[in-house]
Amino acid sequence: MNPFKYGKIVSGDYFYNRKDELKRIKATLSGGNNIVLYAPRRYGKSSLVNKALDELQKEGFTTVYLDFMSIYSREVFIKNYSNGIAQKEQHSIEKTIKFISKFIRGIVPSITFNEFGKPEFSFSWIEGYNKDETLEDIINLPEKLADKNKKWIIAFDEFQEITKLNGESFEKILRSIIQHHKNVSYLFFGSRTHLLIDMFSNKNRAFYNSALLMNLKVIDEVDSILYLTQKFSKDSISLSEVVALYLINRVNSIPYYIQFVAAEIWQEVINKKRIINKEHVNMAINNIIELKSDYYWELTSRQTNYRKKVLHALSSSDKGVYSKEITQKFNLGANSTTQKAVASFIEDGIIEQFNNKLEFSDPIFKEFLRKNL
Repeated sequence: MNPFKYGKIVSGDYFYNRKDELKRIKATLSGGNNIVLYAPRRYGKSSLVNKALDELQKEGFTTVYLDFMSIYSREVFIKNYSNGIAQKEQHSIEKTIKFISKFIRGIVPSITFNEFGKPEFSFSWIEGYNKDETLEDIINLPEKLADKNKKWIIAFDEFQEITKLNGESFEKILRSIIQHHKNVSYLFFGSRTHLLIDMFSNKNRAFYNSALLMNLKVIDEVDSILYLTQKFSKDSISLSEVVALYLINRVNSIPYYIQFVAAEIWQEVINKKRIINKEHVNMAINNIIELKSDYYWELTSRQTNYRKKVLHALSSSDKGVYSKEITQKFNLGANSTTQKAVASFIEDGIIEQFNNKLEFSDPIFKEFLRKNL
């Protein structure tokens, strides 16, 4: 079995490092405070949060996870959030429904069965009832169910998407309610870093200064080298520290792509050569480019000709795109025009402005652009 995992939440032996980050998250939440975890895509946020929630649950906390990417209306928020809360209750589904119905106005609770025959909490709306009151009751539900001996922790994934539900109104409603919760802590996290930072550091926003901001950085190179060499050695495959570092640098130390490239290498060498060199790394990256080429071409073709030039410049130069040298070399226009292009890439998640640097969210896409533009 391939010892490297990517594209899913990893745990157990596949989860490495992040000890300090895990400790900080757990200490903040268990201490009754809120925290914001932000980092670009593929940095391992979901795996880290999953591990934190799992450990906190074993320590006696009730934990609930809700992904805002799947929520497109207040009604869906009410449905998904209430289901997530109901599933955490220790009673039978029937008792849970009766218990929850005492706290939520505007709905008639019931039991439905999913495709696997498992009972689920469901409800129907009471005609003409004010749904704002139902929303308020749902948001307050964890606080109603919690107590000093059984506190709750709520994790909101891709939290910045909340503004798409009803502008900033929903954001203000949520903040106005949860600020009074004494026995519930909140973990807000997501990959649209500039949006999350603005939500919690802009004094004009509802969540201003309401949570500790935590920047999740790339994993330390030493830990990644150790992880790679040990994983390969279990199958009697030799990976030197030099080649491991070469792999890590090629993908900007991003955990997902470290695992992705390593998995491709393992697939190639497991029945062949037992010593990995830099050519194996290059071959694995080329294989991934081929696997994702249709997606990459589609992503590129959606850009205007000018934005393609800016992408070419960003992928080919480490000096930025605003210097006179780069502007002339790639025939770019005024910096203001380039700035608009870069802003569109950030909005689309192609580029991340992180730690005062512009980086591709997908380092393999960067390699694709270098080869094809």
